[in-house]
Amino acid sequence: MGFYNAVLRSQASKLHTLAHSLLQRGMASRMVSGFMLVALMTVVGKGVSFVKDAAVAGQFGINDALDSYLFAFGLLASVAALLGGGIPESFLPLYAEIQHQRQPGDAQKLAVQSCVLQLLTLIVIATAMYFGAPQMVSALAAGFSPEKQTLTIEVLRRLLPFMVSLGLSYQLGVWLRAEKYFGVVSASPVVVPLAILAMLFFANPKADVETLVLGTVIGAGLHVLVLVITIGRQVHPLSAWSAACFCRWEVELGKVARNALPYLLASAIFGSTVVVDQIMAAWLTPGSVAVLGFTDKICGMILAVTVSPSCEVLFPYFADKVARRDWVGVRRQLFSSALLIVALALPAVLVLIWLAPQIVSLLFQRGSFTAEDTQRVAEVLRFSALQIPFYILGSLAARVVVAMQAPRFIVIVSALATLGNGLLNWLLMQNMGLSGIALATAIVQLFSATAACTFVLKKIREQIQDQEASLKA
Repeated sequence: MGFYNAVLRSQASKLHTLAHSLLQRGMASRMVSGFMLVALMTVVGKGVSFVKDAAVAGQFGINDALDSYLFAFGLLASVAALLGGGIPESFLPLYAEIQHQRQPGDAQKLAVQSCVLQLLTLIVIATAMYFGAPQMVSALAAGFSPEKQTLTIEVLRRLLPFMVSLGLSYQLGVWLRAEKYFGVVSASPVVVPLAILAMLFFANPKADVETLVLGTVIGAGLHVLVLVITIGRQVHPLSAWSAACFCRWEVELGKVARNALPYLLASAIFGSTVVVDQIMAAWLTPGSVAVLGFTDKICGMILAVTVSPSCEVLFPYFADKVARRDWVGVRRQLFSSALLIVALALPAVLVLIWLAPQIVSLLFQRGSFTAEDTQRVAEVLRFSALQIPFYILGSLAARVVVAMQAPRFIVIVSALATLGNGLLNWLLMQNMGLSGIALATAIVQLFSATAACTFVLKKIREQIQDQEASLKA
């Protein structure tokens, strides 16, 4: 017995030493520290936004003015996010490619000119939305009274600088992430809710919808200013921006613009799945849309601290390895990252499935949210949670696809996923109700992840075989 105890103690000591060594190396890794920093700042940002939402709710309650602001804010934020998936997505792989194959100054010139292109695109869209605001509000907010629609049009027009600033921040953020500056990119968005809170504090008790609009616009402007100053100090001097703009246009800028269109299309197609789910949920029993929204919020908590940080941090590293044609490194990094992040998320998924009623009750059951509502949400949550591992895998593989500059594949998979989502919703909801819609989402995520991983691994294998053949020749 003493011999076995000694062996066990020896093995335990070795495992402890190995774990400590891995931990030290991981904490020293810029990639791991970047992930932890982004995850931490994401949680902080969510907390500040929650405080801001609580302050707004306490100040305004539920009224037409707040409805108008939230409608306009949501619409403009969605447009900015959509545009943020175009030029910024296509920019980073080309930026990394130029850095490794040409002069660093050429990459900086591409970055500045891409920012100008993104800004001009946003200004054109904002101008069109300014003049088309009455038609948009009339079509999208048909249930609003005429007075409420008029207020919404005014608010939307005043918030257009917010949309321009937010859209530009995506491009500036990608540039900083390409240079491995993750902290300021993940921390700076908190400026917007902080500015709103400050405006509410100074305007109290006379705060109105104009207070919210002003705080939002000022916060978005400060957000962009922080990013620009960081780039000027850490990456590319501001004094050289004008020279980069007025000298010869970078040849790869045309490729940035061409690749941006498929990414925009794919983002619009895949983003419509949420709308489709909500529309089809509205065909079911009353309250189904709200139940689906609560389940999305709970799953979103896990995705916010796994998928978002990992994709933001890993994307530039994938792009760097692709630019260097380090295909073995790309494959190794994809496998190790996916295994680590899924391993972190899987216990949370199992807890969601096992303790769904208790979790929903803890988060929402108070006031008008009854025990019956808790049971409805918990039933759907158990199926909705199944999507999380596949969503993580698909998102990581999609980063590699973008780094490989394969926008056509992204468009095809997005279109098939959207069509499949609608068809599966219809089939499964017949017998399972709202749980069928949640299960359909999980199946679609499984399909998307499988397709993306298969495509990436096939392309990597082909590239490795080509490299080996060229060496033998």
